[in-house]
Amino acid sequence: MVCMSVTVTKSNGARPLNNQLQEGTGVKWAFLVAGSRGYGNYRHQADVCHAYQVLKSGGLKDENIIVMMYDDIADNVENPFRGTIINQPDGPDVYQGVPKDYTGTDANMFNFYAVLRGDKSATDGGSGKVLSSKPEDTVFIFIVSHGNKGIMGLPDDNIIYADMLVDSLKINYKKMVIYIESCKAGSMLEGLLQDDVNIYATTSSRADEDSAAFYCPRGIMPPSPKYTTCLGDLYSIAWLEYSDQYDRANKTLLDQYDVTWFRTLFTGEEYSAHVMPYGNITMHDDLLETYFGRAKPIGANDNYHFNRTTTHEHSNKRFNTTTRLVSQQDAHLNYLKLKLEKAPDGSLDKSKAQIELDDEISHRKHDDQSVYLIWKLLFGEDTTSTMMANLRSAGQPLVDDWDCLRMLKNTYEHHCGVLSHYGWKYMQAFANMCNNGISKKQMIAAASQVCPKKNS
Repeated sequence: MVCMSVTVTKSNGARPLNNQLQEGTGVKWAFLVAGSRGYGNYRHQADVCHAYQVLKSGGLKDENIIVMMYDDIADNVENPFRGTIINQPDGPDVYQGVPKDYTGTDANMFNFYAVLRGDKSATDGGSGKVLSSKPEDTVFIFIVSHGNKGIMGLPDDNIIYADMLVDSLKINYKKMVIYIESCKAGSMLEGLLQDDVNIYATTSSRADEDSAAFYCPRGIMPPSPKYTTCLGDLYSIAWLEYSDQYDRANKTLLDQYDVTWFRTLFTGEEYSAHVMPYGNITMHDDLLETYFGRAKPIGANDNYHFNRTTTHEHSNKRFNTTTRLVSQQDAHLNYLKLKLEKAPDGSLDKSKAQIELDDEISHRKHDDQSVYLIWKLLFGEDTTSTMMANLRSAGQPLVDDWDCLRMLKNTYEHHCGVLSHYGWKYMQAFANMCNNGISKKQMIAAASQVCPKKNS
């Protein structure tokens, strides 16, 4: 069993617990966010669509479920079953009926924060739905995307920073639950989310761990060979499939957490990531139905049926596999390699796939070399072993000065080009620069020297 004590510092965002508790059953609200785009990221939108089906089967109304996703997967030319999205091999279509509140260019940073803050006047495009919750209501937030130390991505290529996420939790609510799936997901809340508010959160990994994609080609329980991409993410499918299979009126958040924690850690031939709890841990005794509704109320989405065949059942026994998991960072590279392999020899598709793969590899090498050289100029070659080390104590946030972190990332990208999702791992290096007092002037000088062509 994982230790559940969490050291936290105060944030100005979430509202104090004793101002939250009021009488009344209230309305169940939800905000579901897939923070990527592109067929290679199929799994993120599949997770979000599945989450919608869980909530809909629990009786939540569409007017209270807000979905943000780019919506470029179901009808993608690479999708072997056009018009559908599945979240497990041979699983049901989870795309059916999903509200298209914020899709395409409307799935952006400005609308994300407008929804989160309940500010309808700040929305631009989309349905205009926001979290209009009242003090007696519950709120569930699920965000799945690429991420790294202190950041998560959105479909418009903008970044959610951890401090801004927590500071935006200012809407009215009685209780709130947040689930986050990304690499280094714990860094989005560690040292920032208070334990004296009525918010309970779990993340797919610790602040220093990658999370894993699941149902991947040639991986554990692979999908049909027609798919070139992963169908889900391990933490997400663990809590989602648990919610499908068990009576939510008799199971608690802790029951779900225990199974999700075990399944996420022990699937595969080696240990994976540790699901982590944050915020008001005492809320884990709440029943799942408090946030997700009952498992199958009469008249709620009768067309959706979860596949409960033995192929997809799991237990608290370690999976009997000899296959390694696919990290979120490697999932896209694997997709590009498989896409190249499957393209007919001599075809235009083969040439395009080769270019995509070469560009990805080149971009990764550029990120590696550029950040390494900048660090060496700033601190000296004998310090490069500490570049990616987390030098802060457990329970501390990534940085104290988040504006510095934003400044260093933006300055780097201005001179050396936009970091790839792979390159986001260097947020740790930028954090270490901030924590060592590196100024914008110093960063400009170093980046200009390392990336002179981009700067000229």
